[in-house]
Amino acid sequence: MEEKSLNIKLNILYFIFYAALAGYYPFLTVYMVERGLSYTQIGIAYAATALISVVVQPVWGYITDKYSTKKKILLITMLTSSIIINAFVFISGFGMVIVAMVILIIFQSPMGSILDAYTYEIIEVHRGIQFGRIRLMGSAGYAVFSLLIGILIKATNINSSFYTYFIMLITGVFVTRSITFKGNAKSQKLDFNDIRELLRNKKFIVLLLSICIMGIALGVNGSYISVLIEKTGGNVSNLGMLWFMLAMSELPAFFFGGKLLKKYSELNVFIFAILVYSIRFFLGGSCTNYQQVMLLQLLQGISFPLYLMASLQYLNKIVPSKMRTSSMTLYAAFGGGLGGFIGNIMGGKLLDMVSVFFLFKFLSVIMVFALLVVLLLKRIDR
Repeated sequence: MEEKSLNIKLNILYFIFYAALAGYYPFLTVYMVERGLSYTQIGIAYAATALISVVVQPVWGYITDKYSTKKKILLITMLTSSIIINAFVFISGFGMVIVAMVILIIFQSPMGSILDAYTYEIIEVHRGIQFGRIRLMGSAGYAVFSLLIGILIKATNINSSFYTYFIMLITGVFVTRSITFKGNAKSQKLDFNDIRELLRNKKFIVLLLSICIMGIALGVNGSYISVLIEKTGGNVSNLGMLWFMLAMSELPAFFFGGKLLKKYSELNVFIFAILVYSIRFFLGGSCTNYQQVMLLQLLQGISFPLYLMASLQYLNKIVPSKMRTSSMTLYAAFGGGLGGFIGNIMGGKLLDMVSVFFLFKFLSVIMVFALLVVLLLKRIDR
């Protein structure tokens, strides 16, 4: 009975959490363009937040593991982020926008990793709960609300996305509070020697390198896919439909991904996902209308869920359970953080000099380098 209740609450929490993120990430570039920022300034803003996340995510992870407070830290970061988001409604200009983004990312960036770590901790005790099937509810929430917010923005204005973020995260706070699982109170807590040992783990370091390289390409894609759509004849309502299609396409792979991982192993599935990403980005740079761009993004349904599930499951296999949150926040810091920092600086600069079509073909090449690193990891793993 307890397992069934936890499963339901986690499904609801993932739906709500990713619905909240749909009120921020998909339309942030549109928001900054409306506020008069150049593409270079947009790249700097994204890069600054990515760099901040590189620093703060491991700190949050260490604090969470050291004091065994996943639920408490999750509540603090969710509540604080829900308050900060309201500032975006009132500000304008490059300086104010970047300050608001930096303050928000300090609290927002660790939320996903802490939620995942908390979920894996629950799964350790309640084996009937499957991570992939819970995570698909996150994709469903992101899909539905990306579409609804895109329509809402067209009918009102860009501020609707931030109001949605606020409402959903506040709802998420109440759902999180209702989860009664407290974890293992007797678990061994961390000290800096544990972190030192983690950073000496060769497999972990090579995995982080691959995630960082992928993060460069994924960061550029997430920040500038809206530009590709606009340059091929689309608009903001098409952007909402795009994110709906992307997230909905992920559901089957999240549902059946566990079976694929058991049959083919984490690293083989990871390699396949990177290949799909490389093909997707190259073809994206060859599109001539936004309908082609939209259809091509359906490959997200293969690339993203398999990459995420394979890399996270492999990560959990090679690190001690007491270091789960620390390792996951480092994973996120190197991917969305350091990789995103490099990608957004590079993407913004390139976009002021070359076409968005060239930019996306270049992302395909970056994915090839990530593939080579994972092949090295597979050799080390033998």
